[in-house]
Amino acid sequence: MYKGSLVNIRHQSINDMAKFAEFQCKLRYIETHGYELPRFVYKEGLEKKFKERMEKHNHNELHMTIETVDGKVIGAIGIDGNFWKNGLTWIYSYIGDEEYLEGGYHDEAMKLLLEFLFTEGNARKVKTNVQANDSEKLAVYQANGFKTEVVFKGDVFCHGEYIDTYDMAIFKDDYMKTYNK
Repeated sequence: MYKGSLVNIRHQSINDMAKFAEFQCKLRYIETHGYELPRFVYKEGLEKKFKERMEKHNHNELHMTIETVDGKVIGAIGIDGNFWKNGLTWIYSYIGDEEYLEGGYHDEAMKLLLEFLFTEGNARKVKTNVQANDSEKLAVYQANGFKTEVVFKGDVFCHGEYIDTYDMAIFKDDYMKTYNK
């Protein structure tokens, strides 16, 4: 577990899947994760995926729960792919409990993950993909030093229009300079 003043991030457990299913059925999540539309998420489906991940022991993924310091599950964060040879890591994150979209919860969770990746995980470059209509997530990534590398014009269809997506990245050297490590 990695502890902050607002949030902790810890390995996901099967008990988290009901909350994640609730989050992933919310309109805000669906609208900002357009690659996955249309979909219906059920607790049982997420529990099945969780069990499959546990059986595979994939060392290129790490799925963590974002919880408040008093233990309330509010989102997820993790590694979607880690290419050890190149030092390249793909991450994801979201706050599913809309009560915690403001107040620095997502920002602190991102700082905890980046600290782990750059100091313990031997990452050289961390990448993510964000839709243009997810202003909260864009702000968190930008505040943590991510820069847009590629803009995919009209990548996702949402509410009758095509929305851009951004491939964003931060390099270890830039992270270390920013935080004087």
